[in-house]
Amino acid sequence: MSNQSQKVDIFINGRSYGINCPAGEEPALQRASSYINNFIQEIRRSAPQLPQEELLVLCALTLFEKAENLQNELDGFADANGLLDEILTDIKKSIH
Repeated sequence: MSNQSQKVDIFINGRSYGINCPAGEEPALQRASSYINNFIQEIRRSAPQLPQEELLVLCALTLFEKAENLQNELDGFADANGLLDEILTDIKKSIH
């Protein structure tokens, strides 16, 4: 595996940012920057007076909240799967 990286220009809210990106991960970086750019544009439409820095902070906080909610859902699924496994084990024991 190579530790090579290259500078990739991404565009968010009309500004260019040069980001060092590991080789081969450029498409993921472009998808992420596109998602963030679209998300910031949505925020800008609802709050056009916010300066760039505050838009980025609000975006970061909102994305963290979304990630945390997804993690909580995944944890809930894991708990449900564990419970189902226990029920199936109990059923198998009662059959034998």
